[in-house]
Amino acid sequence: MVAPVFRRATAADVPRLAALYAQCARTLGPQVYTPQQVAAWVSFGADTPAFRDYVLGATTWVAGEADPLGFCGADGDGEVRSLYVRPDATRQGLGTALLAHAMRTPNRDQFQAWATPISRPVFERAGFRLDRVVTEPYQGVVFDRFRMVRP
Repeated sequence: MVAPVFRRATAADVPRLAALYAQCARTLGPQVYTPQQVAAWVSFGADTPAFRDYVLGATTWVAGEADPLGFCGADGDGEVRSLYVRPDATRQGLGTALLAHAMRTPNRDQFQAWATPISRPVFERAGFRLDRVVTEPYQGVVFDRFRMVRP
């Protein structure tokens, strides 16, 4: 893979990142989730105010220009809030590179994240370990969420 170039996400990126998010949920979600879980996951990208905060409430980095390949954001408390790579760009090291770049930004040593079964291996390769599994509803559908920490 060619070394990716990252840039800070802006408000103008939010609609494209929401589309990428929904594409990930629709394309990758069926590998690990039921149709109801996929629909609930997709719905978050359509929740404009919440999704806007999800992206802009952290230091979020985008790979790509007009057609983003992925994005990853971390906040000042060390919470990795997002990590998404376009389905046709997965398994090429982009998620790992985005995560490493986002973790350099807050200047922290300790990080935590909520991972899906899809993203958990990326976090584990980056030195995160499983802290706990939480089973809870979102949009009326129950999900297992993985709390990952990197001490």
